[in-house]
Amino acid sequence: MAAQPVQVAGYPVITRLGSGGMGTVYLVENPQLRRREALKVISIAETVDEEFARRFSREAQTAAALDHPAIVTIYHYGVTDGDPWFTMTYLDGRDLRRSSLRPDEVVAVVSRVADALDYAHEHGVIHRDIKPGNITVTRRAMDDALDRVVVLDFGIAKLTTATTLTAPSSFVGTLVYAAPEILDGKPAGPASDQYALACTAYELLSGATPFDADTQTRHIVAKLTTRPAPISTHRPELAALDPVFDRALARGPLDRYPTCRAFAADLHAALDRAGTDDRRRAPAPATQVIPPRAPAGPTLAVGPTPTPSSAPSRPPTPPRRRRWPLALAAMVAVAVLAAVVAIGVVTLGGGADQTTTDAGSSPLAATDAQAQLSAGLGATCSIRDGTAYCWGDNAAGQLGDGTTDARQTPTRVADLGGVTAISTGGPNSCAIAGGLAYCWGNNDYGQIGDGTTDARLTPTRVTDLADVTAISTANWATCAISAGAAYCWGTNDFDQVGDGSTANQYRPVRVAGLDDVTAISVGVNFTCAVASGDAYCWGLNDNGQVGDGTTTNRGRPTRVADLDGATDVSAGAATACAIAGASAYCWGDNSFGQLGDGSTYGHRTATPVSGLDGVETITTGTSNTTCALAGGVAYCWGANAWGSVGDGTLTDHPSPVRVRELSDVSAISTGERTTCAVASSYLWCWGFNATGQLGVGGTDDRPTPTQVTF
Repeated sequence: MAAQPVQVAGYPVITRLGSGGMGTVYLVENPQLRRREALKVISIAETVDEEFARRFSREAQTAAALDHPAIVTIYHYGVTDGDPWFTMTYLDGRDLRRSSLRPDEVVAVVSRVADALDYAHEHGVIHRDIKPGNITVTRRAMDDALDRVVVLDFGIAKLTTATTLTAPSSFVGTLVYAAPEILDGKPAGPASDQYALACTAYELLSGATPFDADTQTRHIVAKLTTRPAPISTHRPELAALDPVFDRALARGPLDRYPTCRAFAADLHAALDRAGTDDRRRAPAPATQVIPPRAPAGPTLAVGPTPTPSSAPSRPPTPPRRRRWPLALAAMVAVAVLAAVVAIGVVTLGGGADQTTTDAGSSPLAATDAQAQLSAGLGATCSIRDGTAYCWGDNAAGQLGDGTTDARQTPTRVADLGGVTAISTGGPNSCAIAGGLAYCWGNNDYGQIGDGTTDARLTPTRVTDLADVTAISTANWATCAISAGAAYCWGTNDFDQVGDGSTANQYRPVRVAGLDDVTAISVGVNFTCAVASGDAYCWGLNDNGQVGDGTTTNRGRPTRVADLDGATDVSAGAATACAIAGASAYCWGDNSFGQLGDGSTYGHRTATPVSGLDGVETITTGTSNTTCALAGGVAYCWGANAWGSVGDGTLTDHPSPVRVRELSDVSAISTGERTTCAVASSYLWCWGFNATGQLGVGGTDDRPTPTQVTF
């Protein structure tokens, strides 16, 4: 440890209180007022220039303007010898990592913190790093009752209306408490603070954290693909709190409580119903076992950092919610990029006889080749000689082998033969066999289509559908083509089922207004299809992904503007792509260059992909990577932090880049940071591999194609 300085920024140093990745905190004496204060020196990786100093001053001023009894007071700030610093109230108390609280005291602390957070949110400030170590409590000497509850580190919070002190893609916060959208690279919002507060409350009450993992990567995988373990698995007497935490820890920000105060109020009411003995101290927070790659930010007291210690399980079906993209991400100290689910489909060598047989009668003859492989969220599925295989994550039974064991190599899907199409997305998968549709895995929102919300570990027939020629599943919704008509079912918060309502549908519902449907693809909260040669999309449209030139959500199929003669379509996260006249077009979000027009500017109508002719297949993944097949050559573009573009780099590409080492490519599919293709009759996969979704027998990422063996 470095020697303690005598003074910092003109303040005599009494002692060092703590240090970490965000900076160092000292107990100092204010030379003018002769009082003790805490001074925090912020650690930064960039040069402090005039622009940085201006931004720091603006953020410090905003934080200092917060006036709430549960928010630490900022006194003064500045930049000295290139180091930003600020002073704040010194509290002679303990942070929650070092405190033992009764359940009623936990609720009292949560209520005060919730009030402070909502106050800050109303003033445009997002904390971004709520955790036990950033909440300090003091007690009265006379009776040991709770006195003050104070939230720390608002001085380095990211403002919703100001530039952050960190790089745009940097991860600010502690992994255990970070909301899924932050891990996805999305901006933090009020709901992110609520999620972190819920994690904190869960831990204080149970002594465990909501997700069980022994590495950072596995923790992220669990947080973004499974539900938290009910708190009753650790303390059965707190079963009344299960639905409260189910809502507060929902993956989607809009699925959570509208305010932190609302969460605290429900928590208080549920604890009253539980009838817990308030005299019993809650368990101490869990001990950290995940070694952080960057030290946690310092607070006014330093102690062990918590970690997850509970296994996820499936809760009851929740109420209407918004679904956000799921993601599988490997944690590095900076940059966790956006992610989710993709539906792409391609032909595997060995299955040609099967495909040829169907081509004669199927209305999808032009795109049958796409139906043989799907790279999805943490799992990949394919068809070989009429047999379905899946591999990768299996926490929800999405591999269909009757277990929930992850598989790193292709594993046969149980009880299916004569399979002609397959799709995996999110925590469930679907296939077509004998003209009938089957689904399996998670079924919380009815996305399996059997009229229930019961999970299925093996294929279960979708009710009421026959003569099925195409199927696509993603993000808790599923759609299929049956006798030339489109049907959808599952979650419907943004009308992605296309029935004009927002009610979840547990059985297939016909999409009105579409005839002669020849292609369909489910994205994240929106769906696209090709009918009578035109492309249509419906559902969420906040990034223009419906393609009608607006950002207005559409409850019914809406024609994609500026696109004629469409033959194929693919829906991803907030991006969609199509083929028309052997050319590729994309529209919607373009933050990572996934539209392929050489820019990162979004477009609300169909925009040509640059440099591609003779396009046969296109697939846009919910990890913001897009790929296409043209003239037997595979091309990819967009997000590439995990090598899903396949050019051997980890650099994003706003224009198509040829996939290395592949020739005679007959099919390609991109999913959640994972891409697969068939080249020279062999299957190859590359990109992210945390759950073995590459199928190559390990979990190491591969930035270039690696052959999959059966």
